[in-house]
Amino acid sequence: MKGKFLCGLLVSLLISGCGDDNTPTEKVLKEQFSNQFHGRLILDSIDIKETSVDGNKRTYAADGLLSTGYDLYTPVASLTDYIVVQKSWDKGKDIKFSATLNSLG
Repeated sequence: MKGKFLCGLLVSLLISGCGDDNTPTEKVLKEQFSNQFHGRLILDSIDIKETSVDGNKRTYAADGLLSTGYDLYTPVASLTDYIVVQKSWDKGKDIKFSATLNSLG
């Protein structure tokens, strides 16, 4: 009787950890994104869906929009004293993206 009780208690403790929702929130992702790109790129919106779980490793599919607060330029050519640049991204223009996020823990 005591063994069945301990076994049942152990199983319930193991299963209780499986129900935890460790999906990162949109606020946390926006803060980390802003810090990583020093505020140059802005994560406007993101939709996260869990795709797989392997032990404590989780994989998410993310779709969203990002923009910038600045006009961005790309170097095209280099002359002796000058660099020729081309406008590559307009300020405030949204771009759709898809990404895979991995989380441990």
